[in-house]
Amino acid sequence: MKLWDQVELTGGVSYDYLQYPKNIDTSPISHRETDVEQVSPKAGLIWSPLPNTHLRGAYTRSLGGVFYDSSVRLEPTQVGGFNQAFRSIIPESVAGLVPGTRFTTYGAGIDQSFKTGTYITIDGQILESEATKSWGAVTNAAGLLTPDTPTHTPQKLDYTEDTLTVSLSQLLSDQWSVGVRYRLSYAELDAHFENIPRAGASNFNQDQDATLQQLTLWVNYYHPCGFFSQVNGVWTAQENNGYSPSLSGADFWQFNAWVGYRFLRRAIEVKLGLLNITDQDYSLNPLNLYYDLPRERTLAVSAKFYF
Repeated sequence: MKLWDQVELTGGVSYDYLQYPKNIDTSPISHRETDVEQVSPKAGLIWSPLPNTHLRGAYTRSLGGVFYDSSVRLEPTQVGGFNQAFRSIIPESVAGLVPGTRFTTYGAGIDQSFKTGTYITIDGQILESEATKSWGAVTNAAGLLTPDTPTHTPQKLDYTEDTLTVSLSQLLSDQWSVGVRYRLSYAELDAHFENIPRAGASNFNQDQDATLQQLTLWVNYYHPCGFFSQVNGVWTAQENNGYSPSLSGADFWQFNAWVGYRFLRRAIEVKLGLLNITDQDYSLNPLNLYYDLPRERTLAVSAKFYF
C-alpha cells in the first residue's frame, strides 16, 4: 500500500497449522504425532524522504513446513526489500531439516545515490529460529530384568544470526565501474536436550558461535555493443568458538573473471567465466549462512533469456 509518494507500507498475516510424525528420523521410530500452529504477522516499510534516499525496514514471522512443503511458497519472498522466504534458517548441515520451525526476521537498511555516480547500500538483518526436534531413545528405568522401552527425548534448538552488509559502487565513466562489498555475520547456536541434565549431556549439547567476514572487490566494463566483462576478488575469514575439539578458522582469497555478450535488445545474455582462478580450496563452518564458493578452478558457462 502506497500512502503517498514517499512512503510505501507492506502488511500481512498468515496462519499455519501442522500435524506431523513426532520422530521418523532416528531409531527407534515413533508412531506418535505432534502438531504446531502459529499466527505470523508481517510488516514492511520503504520511506523515501529524498529522491535519492530510501530507508527500508521489515519484520516477519513464519512457520517452517514438514518436508517437501518447506520449499513451496504461496506468499511474497521479500518484505521491505528483505528476504523472508526460508526453507530453514538453522543450517541443515548443522541440525537437519526440523519440522515446524519458527522463524523471526528483522531488517533495516538505507540506499543512497549521489549525482557523482556513487551508490551506497547499508543493510542490517537479524534472523532467529526456534525449533524442537525429537530423538529416538531407549530407556530401562525399571531395572535390568525389564526389556528396554522405546522412547524419545526432545532437543531444543535456538539459533540467531546477526548480519551487517555495506556496499559501495562508483561509476567511473559510461563504460567502467568499480565497487566494494563487506559482509559481517555472527551466528550462535544453543542446542540442548531438555530431559537430560546439562551436566550429564555436556558432550551432546551445543553452545557454539562463528563469525564470518567477506570482502568483495570488483571492476566492471560494459560496451554499448553489448560486450561486458567483470573481474572480482573475494576475501573470506572465519573464527569459531565453543567446539570440542576446537574447530579451526579460515582466511583465504578467491579471484574470478567473466566475459559476456548481450544481444537482441538484451533479451539474450551469454557469459563465460573462470572461477577460483588460483585454485584455492577452503573449509568453512556451515553455522554461518553463505553462498557456496567453488572449491577448485572452475569453467562456468551461462545463458539467460529475458521475456
